[in-house]
Amino acid sequence: MRKNSTFVLATTGTATASQVTASIDTRGYNFARIKCLGLTNVGLNTTVTNNKIEHSDDNATWVVIDGASAGTGYTPSTNTVATNLAKVIADIDLRGKRRYLKVTFTPNAATVCAITAELSLPSDDKSTAAAVGAGAYAAT
Repeated sequence: MRKNSTFVLATTGTATASQVTASIDTRGYNFARIKCLGLTNVGLNTTVTNNKIEHSDDNATWVVIDGASAGTGYTPSTNTVATNLAKVIADIDLRGKRRYLKVTFTPNAATVCAITAELSLPSDDKSTAAAVGAGAYAAT
């Protein structure tokens, strides 16, 4: 049976982080769910270019994905967001996208931030620890 997802903790920030950025290699997957998390109940920075997802073939030259970027895909709210909710979740169909995703997450106040990704719908079997991005792997 083909396994269908991999979880990636792309980056975390310190308690005083005002922005975190992460690059995620999506090779071999057809779908990505990106989560931008923060420990305190702050909302997003409302400056449009401060919250975006870009893609690249070489992990260096980036192009904005309009539908997954503030101002074109969604409008950041000035309201605070509960601590138990993700600040942003972006579902990205990777078909037709470039290999790497670059996520930029900026809260409206300093907090501990994290960016995670769940990559799914692999083109090949993902049934080893290395393939699913884990130190150990068990399947029953």
